[in-house]
Amino acid sequence: MTTLPATFTALAKATENAEIREFMFAQPAWLWALVLLLPLLLLRRRKGTAAAIQHPGIHLLQKHLPRPAVLAGNIGPIAAVAAAAALIIALAQPQWKEEKKEPIASGIDIMIACDLSGSMARQDMRLEGQVVDRLTSAKHVIDEFVRNRPNDRMGLVAFAGKAKLCSPLTMDHGIILHRLDTFYLADVNAFGQVLRPGFIIEDGTAIGSAIASAATRLNDREDTKSKIIILVTDGICNRGEITPVEAAQRAAELGIRIYTIAIGSDSRLSQRIAQVDEIDEKSLKEIADITGGKYYRAGSSQSLASAFSGIDKLEKTDSAPRTFIVYNPLFIWPMGAAVLLLLIALGANILFPSPAP
Repeated sequence: MTTLPATFTALAKATENAEIREFMFAQPAWLWALVLLLPLLLLRRRKGTAAAIQHPGIHLLQKHLPRPAVLAGNIGPIAAVAAAAALIIALAQPQWKEEKKEPIASGIDIMIACDLSGSMARQDMRLEGQVVDRLTSAKHVIDEFVRNRPNDRMGLVAFAGKAKLCSPLTMDHGIILHRLDTFYLADVNAFGQVLRPGFIIEDGTAIGSAIASAATRLNDREDTKSKIIILVTDGICNRGEITPVEAAQRAAELGIRIYTIAIGSDSRLSQRIAQVDEIDEKSLKEIADITGGKYYRAGSSQSLASAFSGIDKLEKTDSAPRTFIVYNPLFIWPMGAAVLLLLIALGANILFPSPAP
């Protein structure tokens, strides 16, 4: 199972926003003052007036006299000039200029309701050449759908014997992808004994409850131009206090469209036996018709991906990302360096003063 940080990292790589970072000076004219510091360095090397009295016999006493302190004369001027240079750089106001693009909510709110009933464990789908169960295929396609619509507010509902809100409507799709990744089914042995309960303990298919739960979250928002529910299921509603048709009628009154997707291969096409997929296609079609949505039959991973692709085209996002510029000032660093260098220059002159003539 993928961890939360890994999921967020994958999302960041998939939906990375354009960002430009540039180093610049807000007042670059101050940098010309650095040229004035060059003469100070040159004058330091020039000999001035003699600071001592010359005596022809002084060399006889030289080895018995202490050597004059020269540390202040060597360090002090250099530190002072460096401090002045740092101060000039601080006045030029160095800074990082960051230009970022941030997505703006498109006005399309999408709630995805995913079936986690026991029948979703049936392995009749293929993904990248391997046979997988229906839930694995659904998670893969939903993951891609979420990543491809970064400007939409999305939420996630899981349902089996009851409906469970896994993520409210949000622009932070990393949360949705993480919750989607944590979906799992119950472990059942060959004798039908449950070794581990599923993500939702109560088994069954509460389609009406899932629609009602998703519609409630969509109804909480008023500043949106389009509200839709994408329902992925492979069964017949056999749980819940509200029927799918009743829930669809209430959703239609709230202006919510429902796209229904029946997932799973049709055994009637591959087996001449009585056991067939128990998918209530009639109700799923009626749900879509009542709300102005559309019904899709996904008998394979490819057709499931095509269904989500069709929904993606019907619910187009037309908002452009917002560009904004942030300036991060850096003058505090050269200013601090200037203060430190001045303290070094003053300290050298106080602790190691130049000898008097």
